[in-house]
Amino acid sequence: MIITTARKPSPKTRIFCKHLGRFTGWKYVTRGKSSLQDLAVEPFLLVGENRGNPGSFSFFLRGKYVLSIRANVSLDIEIGTGKEPVIQGTNTLALSIGKITNFKMGEGSERVIKIGENIEFVSEGQLYIKLTVLEVRGEESAGSI
Repeated sequence: MIITTARKPSPKTRIFCKHLGRFTGWKYVTRGKSSLQDLAVEPFLLVGENRGNPGSFSFFLRGKYVLSIRANVSLDIEIGTGKEPVIQGTNTLALSIGKITNFKMGEGSERVIKIGENIEFVSEGQLYIKLTVLEVRGEESAGSI
């Protein structure tokens, strides 16, 4: 999966995308003048902004929007690359993100994405990124992927 941003992201959003890419193992691509169709070759996550901060997360598969999460980033600490994370959670959002990302569900990894009321990115017990979920759209359609 690719992570990209709006055409002219703030430095804070670019740094966040790089951190998220290292945690998940996804490739961060500077969008520049590329259209969304140019990126549709593989699944991608478009990180949007709210007042210069990362604030929206839109997942695309085969060039089509499937899930959008609006959230506040309340913790963002730099992290190195590591093992692929697993997803923990049993709600619809956790299942949808699992299907979109192809990350395994369950336990047994040093890196975990905990999905409940918030989305927490944890490595070896330490919290690196915390998203306070404000709104989710498209969960139903993402579940049928």
